[in-house]
This record gives sequence, structure tokens and C-alpha cells, in this order.
Amino acid sequence: MRSFIPNRTSFLLVLLLAFTGLRAQGGVKDQVVSAIGSGNAAALAKNMVANVDMTLPSASDYYSKAQAEQILRKFFDEHPPKGLTIVHEGTNRSGDSYYIGNLPTQNGDFRVTFFLKKAGDGFQVKQLRIEAGRADR
Repeated sequence: MRSFIPNRTSFLLVLLLAFTGLRAQGGVKDQVVSAIGSGNAAALAKNMVANVDMTLPSASDYYSKAQAEQILRKFFDEHPPKGLTIVHEGTNRSGDSYYIGNLPTQNGDFRVTFFLKKAGDGFQVKQLRIEAGRADR
């Protein structure tokens, strides 16, 4: 009986592809964190799917990128961010990555959750939730 031993080239190729996928995802995550943390609605919208599931204290629905950008711009105008800190991340059963963070603003703290979905060669935000922070923190 002959055992299968992958050659080094195949093994390195698999590692390279996995690493490239993680890096691409990490790049989008960093862009999203930066956009939310600085209140840049336009940069955030560039990383969204065509119709994003979005929940904010004042609105909750599926929105086009243009609608989402306008709603986020209003939110950021009313609550200027002071940065976003990711406190937890993981992957759900369908393979989407999720990130949970704290968003301090000039008018209170918020909990942010966003999901990244593989779309073509990259990743995009498919869901974004910005909810009032807990009072016991």
C-alpha cells in the first residue's frame, strides 16, 4: 500500500493561497475598522455588498450602498467617533467572519458588529450593527 505524501511545492502553494485569502480579509477588516473609527461613511460604503443589512439606533433595514452611506454619515455627524477597538472576532457556520468592537463617540459608547462575506476575489461587509453600549461598562 502506497501512502500519499504531498510534495513541497503543493504544500507551499496551499499555504500561500490560504495566507493570501486571510490577508485580503484582514485588509478589508482594517479598512472597515478605520472607516468606522474615523467616521468616514464613504470609505465604509466602498467595502459593502450592494444591499447591506444595517441596524443603527435610528434605522434598521437592507439598504443600498448609497442609502447606507447617507444614514451612516448622519449617524457619524451626530456621534463623532473616537476610534473603534475590536474586542472579539470569529467565523460563523456559513464561513463569514464577524467582528465585535467598542465605538466611543462624543455622545456615548456603542457596540459595533460587522460581518465580512467573500465576494469574488475579496471580502465585503454584508451586515453592520451599531447599537447603544451597555450602561454597566
